[in-house]
Amino acid sequence: MRNLLYIDSSYTLSQIRARGLEHVLQVRFLDGYFDRVWSVHPVDTHPVSDPDTASVGPVVFERLDESHVFVRGRYGRFAALSRIAPLNALLALVSFVRALIKLVRREKITVIRAGDPLLCGLIGLLVAGRTGTKLVVRINGDHDMIRANTGMPIMPSLFRTGAIENQVERMVLSRADRVFAPSSNYSDFAVRKGTPPDRVSLIRYGNLIDTRHLSDPAGRDDVNAADLRETLGARLWMVHLGRLQKLKHAEDCYEVLRLIAVQNSDAGLLLIGDGPLRETIAARAEADGLSERILFLGNIEQDAITRILPRCTLALSPLTGRALAEVAFAALPIVAYDLDWQCEMVETDVTGVLVPAGDIKAMAEGAARLLADSAMREKLGNEARRRAFDMLDPQEQTRKEIEAYASMGVLP
Repeated sequence: MRNLLYIDSSYTLSQIRARGLEHVLQVRFLDGYFDRVWSVHPVDTHPVSDPDTASVGPVVFERLDESHVFVRGRYGRFAALSRIAPLNALLALVSFVRALIKLVRREKITVIRAGDPLLCGLIGLLVAGRTGTKLVVRINGDHDMIRANTGMPIMPSLFRTGAIENQVERMVLSRADRVFAPSSNYSDFAVRKGTPPDRVSLIRYGNLIDTRHLSDPAGRDDVNAADLRETLGARLWMVHLGRLQKLKHAEDCYEVLRLIAVQNSDAGLLLIGDGPLRETIAARAEADGLSERILFLGNIEQDAITRILPRCTLALSPLTGRALAEVAFAALPIVAYDLDWQCEMVETDVTGVLVPAGDIKAMAEGAARLLADSAMREKLGNEARRRAFDMLDPQEQTRKEIEAYASMGVLP
């Protein structure tokens, strides 16, 4: 049997259920290539992200169906140590790793996959080293670029400094048996960290996209809520899909709105996603008299997102990953920074407008040009959708992923 241990901290089980993200769990079977999967989240019961589940105690094993178990790591190990959070978190992590080692040995798991080269990669490396299991690590971002742009570590509460993160990345990626990179610049990142080039496989986001995003935008059902339908029909909306965080440059989208408003444009800004910048952006909009031109939808279900996107006018993407693919599949023209993999999807006057990283004025000018030309928007949006299918075809990405696993020579 082919058994997979999939370590990923992108979404807690509660978030997956609340947002209709079950596809991210099912795709891990790779159309039946794996017989059984253990999905693992190191801190799934964090008191903030999952307040309804006890955040301290032993590891939780929750069976999703007969072939799939979700392993939920705890934020702390002992209730008596709740006031000593760092020690309690460390003990929880040690307990978590020990539980995974026992699981891998007992269930004869054939391969471990980690969703990032930091926390998940480090856990995967420890478990693989103790069990002799092959390790696959997926690159989830160009961390060097992000740290350079933000001046902060990716996981400051865990690794404290960028220098420590760099050491962890080098240790994990130089020892991984295979590295999956969703773009060419992510492949370069892996090689810089010590991964031999012949161990890197280019496997894009395609099969991670919920299949509802692939449907014809013109044929998608309308937005359920009558008040939201009315709001979306009242003006042209620029949409940003993603976390409202500094590392994603989310506040730049508000700057675009402000600059466009100065030109007497009536366009609005729709933000789908949540994060620590929400209150900051809302306060700025109120101070500038633009509150009625900005709409915060927060974290909403995938079905709602697929309905809303085609009702928008264009997408703003300072820095997004999978979300960039989702807006492209919705046939939206995209105004994006030349950061990360975005130059592969966004080409000026072909699929949208690509501007220099951090150039808010250029982003606003690009958005204003598209807002004023409906024919151009339609042409660029249709081409964005075509390019998304050409580049990210889900079946092709699944085939490549299976091929990469098979090339490791460890699966029966």
